[in-house]
Amino acid sequence: MNFKFNILKKKWIFFFIIISFIVIHSLIFSIIFTRNKLLKDNLKVNKNITQIILKNIILDDNGCMFVKNQLKKRSQPFDFENEFIFFASLISCRIPFSFIRFGDGEDNIMKGKKIKSKQDKWLWNPKNQKFRNSLIESSSNCLRGNNFIGIPCKNWINISESILSFSNCTSAKFMSYATLFINKNYKIFSDWIYRFIQISNRWKIILIANKVINQNISWAYKFFPLPDKITEIWDDYSIFLLPKLSNEAKQNNIIFFVSAGPAANIIISNLIKINKNNIYIDFGSSIEFITKGYSTRPYTNKNSKYSIQSCESFYLTNKTLIYNI
Repeated sequence: MNFKFNILKKKWIFFFIIISFIVIHSLIFSIIFTRNKLLKDNLKVNKNITQIILKNIILDDNGCMFVKNQLKKRSQPFDFENEFIFFASLISCRIPFSFIRFGDGEDNIMKGKKIKSKQDKWLWNPKNQKFRNSLIESSSNCLRGNNFIGIPCKNWINISESILSFSNCTSAKFMSYATLFINKNYKIFSDWIYRFIQISNRWKIILIANKVINQNISWAYKFFPLPDKITEIWDDYSIFLLPKLSNEAKQNNIIFFVSAGPAANIIISNLIKINKNNIYIDFGSSIEFITKGYSTRPYTNKNSKYSIQSCESFYLTNKTLIYNI
């Protein structure tokens, strides 16, 4: 009798374990499914807005209301292509924001390493601590509303994590991709921005870029040329550059196009303190074709491997980058 009871007891224990296992795994699956659904929902951009942005540039009041709600609800970047549409929509609706970008060059400067960029022919010496300190300060811009920082893609996660180690940002709400306007997005971006500057009579665009420039820049309200070696001479040059730019930033409804290497982050970081009611964007090399009249980057070649490269969306938990599946 005891023997049968023990067998029966063991059977019930076995069934209890199996049922518990199923219940626990069901709960885990449910949590993961719900989380992923929320993440995917957060990555959606209205298709109608996408078509309007790509064809007509300007959004109406209803479209802009949708974009404002997207900005309010945002908790992480959209997927790579829709993230560009989101930023183009912010510009279309004249919603003030700033966007700066960090890559391996900025990371090395923040680490205090000497830099010699062969691509853009700029240098940085660890003696220039003022530049380094200002760059580190700018990495926390995403603590302030509508000020975004872009970081490298997942395949450069070590650099991204290093960049974030200097930053005080704890959420991905105001974070994006450093390569937002290039690689896979370059074709759609270049088409969009070319049409955008064609209607620039409706806007005041201030261009801050390298002095080697295309002569046809009548679309720019004002142009501030920068020397090639801006990072080397920043301590002295910024003394008169920043006050001039700050004076322009005191106006409202200005769009600042910036292409100045690592100095772009510092310039924009200073200007948003002067006036948060403008749009400040570090476009980097993506606007070479309209500022220089040519491009030096491989991603502009449709047959290049870079022309199909994208970025994985991510969120941030306890300063740890987690990429969406």
